[in-house]
Amino acid sequence: MFSRTRQYKADIQAVLDIGSSKVVCLIGQSDPNMGVKLIGSGFGVSSGMKSGAVVDMESVANGIRTAVEKAEREAGFAVDKVAVNIAVRSMRSDHITVQTEFASGEVADRDLKRLINSSLSEFAQPEQTILHAIPLSWSVDGENKIEEPRGMFGRSLGVDMHFVLADVGPLRNLAHCIEKCHLNIKSVSASPYMAGLSVLTEDEKDLGVTLIDLGGGITSASIFRDNALAHVETLAVGGQTLTKDIARGLMTPPEAAERIKMLYGSALHGSDDDMVQIPCPPIGAQDTLHHEPKFMLTGIIRSRVEEIFEILRDRMIEQGLDAYSGRRIVLTGGGARLNGVRELAELIFNKRARIGRPHGVLGLKEALSGPDFAVSTGLLKYQFYKEKEVISGPPDLTGRRYMRKRYSGGSIERSLQWLRENF
Repeated sequence: MFSRTRQYKADIQAVLDIGSSKVVCLIGQSDPNMGVKLIGSGFGVSSGMKSGAVVDMESVANGIRTAVEKAEREAGFAVDKVAVNIAVRSMRSDHITVQTEFASGEVADRDLKRLINSSLSEFAQPEQTILHAIPLSWSVDGENKIEEPRGMFGRSLGVDMHFVLADVGPLRNLAHCIEKCHLNIKSVSASPYMAGLSVLTEDEKDLGVTLIDLGGGITSASIFRDNALAHVETLAVGGQTLTKDIARGLMTPPEAAERIKMLYGSALHGSDDDMVQIPCPPIGAQDTLHHEPKFMLTGIIRSRVEEIFEILRDRMIEQGLDAYSGRRIVLTGGGARLNGVRELAELIFNKRARIGRPHGVLGLKEALSGPDFAVSTGLLKYQFYKEKEVISGPPDLTGRRYMRKRYSGGSIERSLQWLRENF
């Protein structure tokens, strides 16, 4: 339960990445000799999500059905439960240090469980759910940075916990869409966490790194340090916001603005921007095709991407995370495909930056190897390894599961609970 080692679970797993522009279903199988092997993949259109939240249940459900059916046909395997990712504006990090005193003796597994349950109860609220609970480090008699306290001797035990939390409302709506497709939710994971597991190297996660996932409806960031997820941030701004900026600035429909962004888009000005004219379809039926200079498009893109990076940078500085987050930025998501985004990230953060591409999954097709598939491939890898987490299974949408661990009845019931834990 608390192990930091990774172990294979030899079975078939299915995952769903439900984004603001597409739904991706991947089906994978573990192989003791080759690792995680992709055996099926499918895509669907996602038009019912906005800023990571469901706004059209039927549209989301249709996208899920399409993606799952395609993956099932390719894998030759019927899916009944899926692991899902989520990135919503309410997602946040919280940290807590919990300590307990006990008679001098050997630290046992029950001591770790008691301490973990105590920390879980602190965040058990009806309006929010715990997505991840990660022990960052343990302490015994004041000695910190202990990775494995079991078997050590002391009089006090402490743990530094990192929690990733989210409001239950968006999760309930997402769960309802998945249930409409006759699927059960195995687990829900934070998108920036999964993207990191997909593209980061072990050295980056150990020394410190910041991953920024430039999604369609949400931009999210995760900080890794000492091989653990240490912090997450989210902004309700993404590629769709940028497309609307372009549509307004160039006076063209959103569909045309998306094509223009992909064909001509750049976050940095080029030497020929004044000479290149971009054809812009009209908005109204009475209007005619018009042309706008490329420097105008580049200015729109740079302004928005610069704003996103500056907000994230300022938040990290305010929380004292700038130095802790390492000297490297890794970019994923569809927005990472834009020309000049990497260079702009280096300029804003004053750190080295690179584009993150998925690795560690055998049989990954070329179409799935881009930065916009980092979340889905990371989610698949996550299903086959035991990470150092202390909760598993579907999310608690009631806020009561861990609250019971704290308020467990009267004195007699609490005494019986203590006896069960200690004998």
